[in-house]
Amino acid sequence: MDKLLFKRILVAVLTLLAVVYVAYLLISANFDMYPTENAVQTTVTDKIYSNAFIIRDENLIENTAQGVLSYSVANGEAVNANGEIAKVYANAEDALAHSTAEALQKKKESLEYIQKNTISGTMNIDIINNNIKNKLINYLDDTNNGNISKTATDADTLLTYINQRMLYTGKIENFNEEIASLSEQISTLNNSAGNSKGSIKTTKAGYFTEFCDGYEKTFSYDDIDKLTLDDLNNAKKGSVPDNTAGKVIGNVKWYVACEVNSDQAASLNIWDSAVTVLFSEASSEAIPAEIYKVSQPEKDGNALVILRCDYMDDGILEARQEPIEIGMGTYTGLRVSKRAIHDDFVTKTTYDDNDNPHKEEKKVQGVYVLYGSEVQFKQISILYADEDYVICDPSPEEGILFNGSTISLYDKVIVKGDDLYDGKVIH
Repeated sequence: MDKLLFKRILVAVLTLLAVVYVAYLLISANFDMYPTENAVQTTVTDKIYSNAFIIRDENLIENTAQGVLSYSVANGEAVNANGEIAKVYANAEDALAHSTAEALQKKKESLEYIQKNTISGTMNIDIINNNIKNKLINYLDDTNNGNISKTATDADTLLTYINQRMLYTGKIENFNEEIASLSEQISTLNNSAGNSKGSIKTTKAGYFTEFCDGYEKTFSYDDIDKLTLDDLNNAKKGSVPDNTAGKVIGNVKWYVACEVNSDQAASLNIWDSAVTVLFSEASSEAIPAEIYKVSQPEKDGNALVILRCDYMDDGILEARQEPIEIGMGTYTGLRVSKRAIHDDFVTKTTYDDNDNPHKEEKKVQGVYVLYGSEVQFKQISILYADEDYVICDPSPEEGILFNGSTISLYDKVIVKGDDLYDGKVIH
């Protein structure tokens, strides 16, 4: 090939590459002027964070006897009026012996129940396996969440189901030997220890707990309507009498009092009464509640919020002052940056009886979406707004959108750029 021709071809190729590269830089720079974000589906819960004070119908139980208590009921267990909550013994050895005998008695009764029902054929392997699976999941969940009392109960129940499976599948023939051994231990313990000197009873029905913190009489449960924000902020802890044997929560309904700012108070005032509450340090799950009262002493000032609940468990029984999350609503839609929102005109075309088109134009709130190299303006219907983003309804009810058109999943929403308008072509 002629050297001159080769040079000319080489120069032409290099020139073409340079032109392509410059064009690429120009196009990239132009598109970089209009950065986009995909509209992705997101679910959010509107939350208010505060510090809660829990108010219950709490009744202290007085220990009028001299001696050592052995509790007959567990924390969180329901008790009847005039029901026994503890037996009184002369010394700790007698109390321990009797409490151990009661625990062994429950174990013996469990084995007897398993043996009777499994041998009679009232159970089947699918039910037993399902019980083991579900209880194992409960045990792991309660362990991870730190629910110690529930974990112990889960472990006992799980052992019952495992024993039941061993008997059903023939791994063991019966529990006769174990039952006889337990009976002997129970008899020995009862015979070696002194009898109880009496018992402690509760005058009210409700949920029992040994735990007392000194705030039981800080606020009157019956005067919850009179509680003020100043009262809440000046809550004082009292002392627990030395002869207290525990307390009974006498009413299933209890209250959560907390302070919120004026904007949060306004949101709660216009919200439906149903909310959820999460005590991050006392429970791993949000529980249902209702807005009982929102009291704002001064316009634009902080407010007192009182929520009413009727769910109870061990962790909540002992909770008093806790960080709280109030959940007001859950929203699912397309997430869009607030920077992308603009006001522009959209057009709607209607037809008369003679099929003649009539165009209407209206200024609405929306975003610019990039389709290929063309910019289109789309109206949005906002479900939820945060500081930095909004959640938009991808399928609003009829009549909400002016022309029935809005953004779709994965639309490239332009979040920044100058001189944007509907129909603009980016070259």
